[in-house]
Amino acid sequence: MERRLEELYSSIEELKRENEMRKVPDKLGWDDIAQEIVGAVTFALPFLFTAELWEIAKDISIERSIAVLSMTLGIAYLFIAKSRIGNLKREELFHIPKRLLTVTGIAYLISAVLIYVYGINNLADFTLGQYINATILISTFAVIGAITVDMVK
Repeated sequence: MERRLEELYSSIEELKRENEMRKVPDKLGWDDIAQEIVGAVTFALPFLFTAELWEIAKDISIERSIAVLSMTLGIAYLFIAKSRIGNLKREELFHIPKRLLTVTGIAYLISAVLIYVYGINNLADFTLGQYINATILISTFAVIGAITVDMVK
């Protein structure tokens, strides 16, 4: 009887430890970076191959492109810093959430690289400004994908 009580006690203690580990916020690490890359690529690829987006990138003014960039960063900030969707540790660099920096950096870099690698810039005959516009437009979806995959675990 005493042995069984000890087993029960040790099982309860193990369950308590597991429960405490689940409550620990997720710290930004290489696994999160990999998830952000997968999310950015997954969400950017479908929009990369749409001629309508290429035409928008050609026709949109730089001011509107900057507005899209600002809105994307604002929404990303709200998701990462203010939502309660993931059990994420609050880590900041110069009062900016580190996850916001990694998500946006990865999303914009991946979008620019994908446009180049798939030859969309040559196919659509982009100028430098249009290339930047296309990167900003495609990155809107890449940022959403990177955040989504990073936060859902």
